[in-house]
Amino acid sequence: MRLRPALTVVSLALAQAANSASAQHIIGARDARARSADSVFQRFDRTDSPGCALGVYQDGKILYARGYGMANLEHGIALSPRSMLDVGSISKQFTAMSILILQQEGKLSIDDPIRKYIPEMPPYADRITFRRALSQTSGLRDLYVMWSQAGRPVSGDTIDALRIISRSAEPNYEPGARYLYTNSGWILAAQAIYRLTGKTLAQFAEERIFGPLGMRDSRYMGDATAIRPNGADGYAPRGSAGFRLARSAYDGAILGAGAVHTTIEDFGRWLANYETATVGSQDIIRLMTTATTLNDGTPATSGPSQAYAIGLNVGTLRGLKVVSHGGSWAGYRGHFLRFPDQRFAVATFCNLTTSGPDSLARKVAGIYLKDRMLPDSAAIWTANLASAAAETRAASELRALVGVWRNVERGEVRRTQLVGDTLFLVDGDRTRIEPLAGGRYRAGSGTELRFEGEGAGMSRLVVRTAGDQAVFTRADAAQLTAAQLAEYAGDYWNGEVEATHQWKVEKDSLVLYLNDRRMGALQPSYRDGFTRAGSVIDVQRDAAGRVTGFLVESGRVRHLRFTRVAPPAPARRR
Repeated sequence: MRLRPALTVVSLALAQAANSASAQHIIGARDARARSADSVFQRFDRTDSPGCALGVYQDGKILYARGYGMANLEHGIALSPRSMLDVGSISKQFTAMSILILQQEGKLSIDDPIRKYIPEMPPYADRITFRRALSQTSGLRDLYVMWSQAGRPVSGDTIDALRIISRSAEPNYEPGARYLYTNSGWILAAQAIYRLTGKTLAQFAEERIFGPLGMRDSRYMGDATAIRPNGADGYAPRGSAGFRLARSAYDGAILGAGAVHTTIEDFGRWLANYETATVGSQDIIRLMTTATTLNDGTPATSGPSQAYAIGLNVGTLRGLKVVSHGGSWAGYRGHFLRFPDQRFAVATFCNLTTSGPDSLARKVAGIYLKDRMLPDSAAIWTANLASAAAETRAASELRALVGVWRNVERGEVRRTQLVGDTLFLVDGDRTRIEPLAGGRYRAGSGTELRFEGEGAGMSRLVVRTAGDQAVFTRADAAQLTAAQLAEYAGDYWNGEVEATHQWKVEKDSLVLYLNDRRMGALQPSYRDGFTRAGSVIDVQRDAAGRVTGFLVESGRVRHLRFTRVAPPAPARRR
């Protein structure tokens, strides 16, 4: 795609204005509400940190917008409403609009099975429609988790992406039975657009969405290494040493699921389209913002007071109707909230992995709409938990809470450990658990734990945050000797991802190798159960008790089966 010379002028102007936060471009009056919004981003408002660009929109126009922090630390370029950032999965609504435009023109129906357009998909895809694929109710396994199980980096090759998706032997669940976020359906949608029109999604969106709306600084980026005039780099913290670049080598395979790069200014033009329907139609807008129902007729619940529609979350926030979505890719994070009844919206696009744009957007919305919102129950709950006084428990009492806890439906495992007289929750990281009054416990600043049962018979762990609750049941903890670990050692093959997992015993640990690369230790959790990097691994045995393989439960991928490969027979002596 040809880059417009005018964008280069903007980039040069920003470069000349760099090295001072005060040089950042501001749109709108900096009134009392704007100054309050500035305070939300205070920790980023400096010349030695990445940060966020903020857009506040009213009646289809920018009410207030500015940048906080730097778009490029090396060259001292400040973030601004004209900085181009990768918005990750916020891109999904543009893919949804593209598909629905084709439906409006009679070229497809979102109730067509995906296999009608992607015939190489397995037979179960006859039960997956585009409506299911674009509402996170398809059951399709997530491409990126599958790639991680293959032990190779995300590829920019669309053929490779389609190969992995189409070789998946089964869905996570019966299509339409539940909500579970996945990116695979969006990649199939982008491929269907190409097969129907002969144009890539990037070309189609430029011609039918970005161009007509005047979004000159927005595009699907097929190559993340391409030069983007006025582009912001993505960053991640590097301990006390500042920041490091956090880049994706290639965005091409995620066209459809993500890969839109846009600005706060341009995104305002897109938000205005929800009112004007300059692109698409009001029928399309209604469809995109109406909650999807599951097979049993209930909404496809995606979070507290939220359900998934078509490329968007819909629901309520503090008593107001809201449409929203977030995005995350490499060093970029983004979130937007649109309140249709108030004709108001907030967007936060950030270039730092730890920025937390969803929380920032909610705080800004609260500043501008506080007189029309109910009290922030989530913030109140979190504050009450954080301020609750800790109590003392005897080590003997805490010892009854030590164990392994499993949620089978989610494929998740938590562990509680006692070190001295202190209890810890182990979930990748180790977090101190503090006893509170009323049988509650606090893990970190925003997680509440409750243990249910009597004495040493504690059988359930309830984990609650402001936006989620999950119940875990106790599993028998596993403590394996080196000899017992050796029973699991061997090679395990999965033809869907075309990869062999090698399990080896090293210094009393069972270690995973992928493509001769050491991936880390497998943590014994319960009988025939291991965890590693967010995945739960359940070992399978035959009737004689011999290990035959294992199943991987890894968030957006369920029941991925690896089969033990018999070792080669020893050579016969002559």
